[in-house]
Amino acid sequence: MSHSMPQKKVICVIGVTGNQGSSVAQRFIQDPTYHVRGLTRDPSSSKAQELAAQGIEVVQANLDEVSTLQVVFAGANIIFSVTNYWEPFWRSDCRQKAAERGISCRQYAYEIELQQGKNIADAAAQHVDSLEDNGFIVSTLSHAQKSSRGEYRELYHFDAKADVFPDYVANNYPNLAGKMSCVQTGYFMSSYKLIPDAYFKKTNDGSFWMTFPTAPHVTVPHLDVNADMGNFVYAVSKMPPGRSYMAEGTTCSWTEYMRLWSEVNSVPAVYRQASLEEFVLGSPDAEFGREAGDMLAYSTNPGYDGGDKSLLKASDIRQAGIDCPMTSLEQFMKKENWLNVLQKT
Repeated sequence: MSHSMPQKKVICVIGVTGNQGSSVAQRFIQDPTYHVRGLTRDPSSSKAQELAAQGIEVVQANLDEVSTLQVVFAGANIIFSVTNYWEPFWRSDCRQKAAERGISCRQYAYEIELQQGKNIADAAAQHVDSLEDNGFIVSTLSHAQKSSRGEYRELYHFDAKADVFPDYVANNYPNLAGKMSCVQTGYFMSSYKLIPDAYFKKTNDGSFWMTFPTAPHVTVPHLDVNADMGNFVYAVSKMPPGRSYMAEGTTCSWTEYMRLWSEVNSVPAVYRQASLEEFVLGSPDAEFGREAGDMLAYSTNPGYDGGDKSLLKASDIRQAGIDCPMTSLEQFMKKENWLNVLQKT
């Protein structure tokens, strides 16, 4: 009598070549009970090929076309969803289209991300029966407009996510909502690479200044996205459905961030709160300055998490008896190569 291998569980990972998706795929591939199906626009890219070589099934899918998603979600037991505001935000054709319509590139990118999120939800709802009880794990952020009671109406890269995950899903697909976990992500520890001058402005005396519009002693979550998103989502998949999380390795103020960074690199470094206007003026791209500036100001009040104190963290997952290793900000800083920043002229 032959003992057949138990059927592997299928996890579909959206954006498998991106920061979050590749981390999730690489964590689940380590568990032999899973088959990892990674979605990407271009399976021939070098990053996609690299993942395929690790045993990940890389498939072509387009988040702008719900039909392509319906096909690749077939038989999925878990779907990991992530959408990317910044991809259309920076694209010159999108900026052109935004200008033609007389709207900001920020709003245009919001509309694209919002529609992609709805497409993911629409396609996932077609396959809700094959999903595990906690089989729809979505990367999202707090709802800025609601959480700030209308003070922040243009924090588009937050609301494009929150308008779908959880709102659109809850309003349209109660069965899918019942299988959903919402994972908010903290500030990526690697984001300094995008705006090194905002994080670390080298002054004439060789010291470094960080100037953000966040109050000096307000704490914000920090996430080593490439190392930890996979660990966190894998741990969340073992939890009951219907909960909301904050993925972070350390929650601390930007003042504390600079104190740690100063200590790790043995250079003087300080945090100074800037006005929103000053931050925007200092940004290489004004629209990016507005989007990031709003996020940094919103982090003061009501808070990066929208003031939601009920979000579960890695420590709560561990208390439930589930392993959830995360990288602290100090550990990240110690393993990172800071030469490019330190040697700035």
